[in-house]
Amino acid sequence: MRLYVDGLFYKGSGIGRYYASLTKELAAKGIKIYTCVPERLKNSFESEFKKVSNNIEAIYENYDKFSIKAFFKQSNILKKLKNNVDLYFFPHINLPNYIPQNTVVTIHDLIPLTNFWDRSEIKRRIFTFYLKRAINNSKGIITVSYAVKNDLESYFGNIGKKTKVIYEFIDDIFMNDTSLSDRIVKEDYILFIGNRKKHKNLKNLVLAFDKIKDDIKLKLVIAGSKDKSLSEDEIDSLINELNLKERIITFTSPSDEEVINLYKYATLFVFPSLYEGFGLPPLEAISCGCPTITSNIPVLREILGNKIACFDPYNADDIAEKIYIVIKNRDLTIEILEEGQNRLKLFDKNKIIEDYINYFLSIKQGGQ
Repeated sequence: MRLYVDGLFYKGSGIGRYYASLTKELAAKGIKIYTCVPERLKNSFESEFKKVSNNIEAIYENYDKFSIKAFFKQSNILKKLKNNVDLYFFPHINLPNYIPQNTVVTIHDLIPLTNFWDRSEIKRRIFTFYLKRAINNSKGIITVSYAVKNDLESYFGNIGKKTKVIYEFIDDIFMNDTSLSDRIVKEDYILFIGNRKKHKNLKNLVLAFDKIKDDIKLKLVIAGSKDKSLSEDEIDSLINELNLKERIITFTSPSDEEVINLYKYATLFVFPSLYEGFGLPPLEAISCGCPTITSNIPVLREILGNKIACFDPYNADDIAEKIYIVIKNRDLTIEILEEGQNRLKLFDKNKIIEDYINYFLSIKQGGQ
């Protein structure tokens, strides 16, 4: 099978990691892959993919994601590949002007269609435009959870015939880390990894931490991006208002190595999201040996089960209570970590890659 995998979002946060991990694994299985990557990322791409470069033919173009140039220039590239490629896979919904017949897309989440969307109405409309094009013009649709599939059908009716749920898998950097590096945070701490967007619900975690800070004697580490245009955002203001600056440590642009270190030495990882398409950070934390609890939204109960996805994210008192109970009960902490290790088995990388290959083959052969 000869596969085109679109690299428009290479080095982007979530989709970028998804693209890179999946492309490497498919190439390692012997699949011939053509991929188009923004030219400015050529050196990074060649360095990262050198181990499987024999099965990857990269095309570098002077465009970037969300650009008019990419929308039209990609079309010419895809037309030229027509006789070389069996199937076109876009690990996102941003399809170009020309859409080949054998196109498969991945839909990661529907946040712009929810009340958690905190960007402009124009961007919501652009997302909706691309989403409808992807649904109507693709031969196959992959969703990363049943929760996303259910959301899709609630908005667009029964499109289940061409929709396949394939879970995400954890990048090897989290599974195989054996470094003995010194901990970068010396004190004991609760950990949050993620950006500060509305649906991540960091505000309620800070409020919950404030309620129990004097009883647990731990710090809270917040690691993830924030709006660079603001010197002080809502979370910074809340931390100042609650006089928590001495109890909270922030990392605004953590590297993978720093994130792994934070996972490895955290007392507890807490993931309070109000909405997710899948939710990789809890699985990454568990794979690094970190006990984890999360909100009890449907997708996290699907991925992690009720014992880990255990608190009401809208209730800071409930978040605080669950954190306190786990930290104060060593037996429960061990039980939660063991449950997490069992859940990891559901996301075996080799099985998931085989699911992708089998699905792509079925599309190539004209089935679903």
